[in-house]
Amino acid sequence: MKRRHRTLGFVAALVVTALFVWYVVRSLRGHDLSVYATPRAALGIALCALLWSCGAPLLALAWHGLLAGLGVSRPRRELFGIIGITQFAKYVPGNVAQYIGRAGMSLARGIPPRPLAVTMILETLLVIAAAVVMGVCTGALSEVGLAVVHLHDAQLALIAALVALAIAGLFLLRRVAPPLLRRFAPKYASVLDGTLLPPQPSLVQAFALYCGMYVCMGIGLILLARCLLPEAPHDYWLLVAVFALAWVVGFVTPGAPGGLGVREGLMLLMLAPVLTAASASVLVIALRIATTLGDVLILLMGMVALPRNRVVSSPSSRSAP
Repeated sequence: MKRRHRTLGFVAALVVTALFVWYVVRSLRGHDLSVYATPRAALGIALCALLWSCGAPLLALAWHGLLAGLGVSRPRRELFGIIGITQFAKYVPGNVAQYIGRAGMSLARGIPPRPLAVTMILETLLVIAAAVVMGVCTGALSEVGLAVVHLHDAQLALIAALVALAIAGLFLLRRVAPPLLRRFAPKYASVLDGTLLPPQPSLVQAFALYCGMYVCMGIGLILLARCLLPEAPHDYWLLVAVFALAWVVGFVTPGAPGGLGVREGLMLLMLAPVLTAASASVLVIALRIATTLGDVLILLMGMVALPRNRVVSSPSSRSAP
């Protein structure tokens, strides 16, 4: 059985690697890459990739806090390793493979199913909410960004409303479901108890870490723009807003591996008022190169960080009663 699992894992790794290579070739095909061959451009791409890779440790810290709020204690290093390895599967078309892989690795290492499902749902909702909040707030600090936010206010309002309704629904479920089950299905009442959701401090901490993730990524885009386009005018608040809003639109668009094409198109549209089409294209392509390199770096760090032993079950990994 173990040999079969290793074989399946090896085949899955080959498939993901092949899709990643296809993704890189497709995203860079037809572009003149000589502009990125200068030391200044290479420095900008390297700094942006490094700041992009900071997102994975922040995700792991937030996940650790959410799990701890549900009574599940796991090492931060292990959680970072799981995230670092499985995030590479986002290059598989469909935008769900990374979550499937993360769930599989987590269950194999003894993380209980219910806390795992709850924290992954909360993470998805809070990450989207943080992107909308950061995009709107930083965009509002820029005259051009404020106009862009107004241009897409209907879509952003819809995304924000759906996320708010989903979070409110989870809180309502925590209050309503247990008494309903005790009355109509007492046999299953223990399935949903007071630990259905983490406490509010854990949720606030996770949301703050997700916002910090967009700050790091926005700073990476600013440094990239400064290195690639030193003579061009730069609106730093706009660049942070551009990244956050383009990320969330690419994230919620089904089927696009790594947001391929969706984020780039929106970024070009949002940067049009301050950059020429040629300059904006240079920046957007460089960002895609940097984030791709950053994902490779996250994968390598995750492989190093992940403990080799697989924990199937332990007292510290069970959720609180």
